[in-house]
Amino acid sequence: MKNDKCPKCNSEEIKKGVMGATVGQVHMYPEKNLGKKPSTISAEYCGHCGYIVSLYVDKPENLG
Repeated sequence: MKNDKCPKCNSEEIKKGVMGATVGQVHMYPEKNLGKKPSTISAEYCGHCGYIVSLYVDKPENLG
């Protein structure tokens, strides 16, 4: 998903980042099968005000 403007402040400074935790990255697992391969979670955020524009899993095929 590509966003061109921040819905909060209208800045065009949209950046991409990867969500992390204190130890490693945060991962998404399928709800009914925690043993399957996870996917990292990425975000698009406004570099001006910090508003998170979108969250998405990088490898939805891993979640079955």
